[in-house]
Amino acid sequence: MDNLTKEQRRKNMQNIRSSNTKPELLLAKLLRKEKVYFARHVKSIVGRPDFVFRRKKVLVFIDSDFWHCHPKRFIMPKSNLEYWRNKIERNKTRDKFVNIQLKKSGWKVLRFWEYDVKNNQNRVIKKIINQLGLLNKSGDYEGLK
Repeated sequence: MDNLTKEQRRKNMQNIRSSNTKPELLLAKLLRKEKVYFARHVKSIVGRPDFVFRRKKVLVFIDSDFWHCHPKRFIMPKSNLEYWRNKIERNKTRDKFVNIQLKKSGWKVLRFWEYDVKNNQNRVIKKIINQLGLLNKSGDYEGLK
């Protein structure tokens, strides 16, 4: 059973952002610090990726551990089970469809869990920089500490 009233739950759900989330803002700050330039939330690209690197044809999505069903950190709500199962399954199906469409169009797609953006920042930045081809001959990127 839900421990919030319908009005409290409604207000809570209205406050959930789909863009400019804390992990997105953190990654944007880290990329700017490394002088890596990007576009954000380009509506004309399928799936409206969080970060777009047009010249390199690389896209980055940051997936919420809850909304995209992280295998270890996702906890299914106890109430309204059928609704949540369907909602999460639709999200996962949409993610797969978007990945296929983008790859067919020649894009390289990177997906990171919000937990990894918050807790493994260097690893995430290195993966992006590697995919963008910004590493030097020794496999290092001068900007990373």
